[in-house]
Amino acid sequence: MIENSENTFTAYLGSEFQEKLMWQLLVEPEFTENILQNLSVDYFDNPNLKRLFIIILEYVHEYEKIPNLQNLSIHQAINKYKSPNNNIEEEALFSLIKRFQLWNEMILNKEMLHDGDVVQKTTNDFIKQQEYRKLGEYIISKTKTGEIKNKQILGAIEEKINNIICIGDQEDYGTEVFENIDNVLRKEFRETIPTGVSVIDALTGGGLGKGEIGIVLTPSGIGKTTLLTKIANTAYEESKNVLQIIFEDKIEQIQRKYFTIWSEVPLDEIDDNAEYVGEKVKNRVREFKKNGGRLIIKKFSQEDTTMLDIRNWIKRYEKKWGYKFELVVLDYLDCLDSHKKTKDRTEAELIIIKSFEAMAGDLNIPAWSAIQSNRSGFESEYLEAHQTGGSIKRIQKAHFFMSISKTPAQKEADLANIRIIKARFARDGQTFTDCVFDNNKMKIIIEDSRYVNSRAMKGLKKHTSEDIENINKLKNELKNKSSDIEIHKKINEHFDDKPNDEVNDDKPNDEVKNAFSNVLPKENNKIENIEELENKLENPDDLDEKESDIKKILKEKSKNQVIIKE
Repeated sequence: MIENSENTFTAYLGSEFQEKLMWQLLVEPEFTENILQNLSVDYFDNPNLKRLFIIILEYVHEYEKIPNLQNLSIHQAINKYKSPNNNIEEEALFSLIKRFQLWNEMILNKEMLHDGDVVQKTTNDFIKQQEYRKLGEYIISKTKTGEIKNKQILGAIEEKINNIICIGDQEDYGTEVFENIDNVLRKEFRETIPTGVSVIDALTGGGLGKGEIGIVLTPSGIGKTTLLTKIANTAYEESKNVLQIIFEDKIEQIQRKYFTIWSEVPLDEIDDNAEYVGEKVKNRVREFKKNGGRLIIKKFSQEDTTMLDIRNWIKRYEKKWGYKFELVVLDYLDCLDSHKKTKDRTEAELIIIKSFEAMAGDLNIPAWSAIQSNRSGFESEYLEAHQTGGSIKRIQKAHFFMSISKTPAQKEADLANIRIIKARFARDGQTFTDCVFDNNKMKIIIEDSRYVNSRAMKGLKKHTSEDIENINKLKNELKNKSSDIEIHKKINEHFDDKPNDEVNDDKPNDEVKNAFSNVLPKENNKIENIEELENKLENPDDLDEKESDIKKILKEKSKNQVIIKE
């Protein structure tokens, strides 16, 4: 413990420094986590700062997180740990907080120079100096008593020296191969965020993971904004904090795309259905507020904006509001300039995507963007890597790279061809033809039996092996029946009371019901093909109808029932 004021921040660095340090402790949680264990309350000689520092320690001890200036958790800490019935102390503490908030506002508005980095470095240097001083006093005391010859004392001194050297050291020294074994073996070790396009999610193992970047290659006007907006919306619906960056569109145009997703009213019909859309959107907003998460749309200028500008804006925004973005969608990379001046456009493009990748890595979040194809990509049936506009090396930096293309006929039919050009975490080279890609309805659907998204199967009725046995018994009973009405009645009685959440790894009950429906004759109400019915039910695992086909069959069956009843 320090017994006099000779070794305080004021003595070495001036009275204002300790206030700036306290400000940094409340706005830079990563810095605070690293330095807090080495800070002593005695380094502060301002009594109010001493008290505030003790309150921070008490809050961290109870909640295991740093109280924050931006989200006002420091207010909660003061109210909980302040001295009881001491209005003067309370007023002084909140006066300090207001002062720090003013500094933050002035820095965000560029009215004051940001010197937080200098404060942090100076604090680390001061603490090292104090630790060396205390170690020197310790060595002198042990030398006077003769204990310095003790191996344990020498070992303790050596350990203290190594600990002092590491104070403030943020260097990444790599990872031992056997570290975090359980974490590495988790299925969710990438902590992915889905895109909302089932096949892409299946291919990527649930979407992009932290620090990964996905790039979409497409000609102008095909639908890159549609896909990027759908990705952003899916993350928002997963209660994530999402940032969507735009350059060309108006913010209102992007908002309307979300309104179409939420209301299912096409973009070109919103004006005629404004009241209905407004009500739908307000209902969704209430749901989103309950679930948490934020969706921010930020427009940057196309003139002289660099990735460094975007990165600095993100940091300022996160400091101001006290939360971190969990996904960034940037529409699109070709609108950016390189922060390093070069006359070579190819080199500039490579710098931009490297900066984009570095941003995703440093923020530890997934990031999506797009690039435009060259002229040969217009009206091409499929887009390949060599049709990338500009530097083809940009593909090398992406963790996931896909293309979207439309022929003139596909544009008319709201269809597209999608090709997976590169996937670091999956097999690439897949092509999906005539996918639903409707920019007006904000719908993207890829149907492919090779990639079944488990999300699409949620909520469907399932049957167990016991159900299959019961079905076979029911089949034998039905052999003696000659009326379609009787068959439908018994099938519905057997399945319709099944709970929706009765789920296992077998096929949906609806598929088994279809085995009956498909063989029922439409012309009359006599069973003429009981043998086909038996064959289908003998191998229920072979039933492989797609979900969409199931719906069609059930709808057709419903029509047939009505006809029969009439």
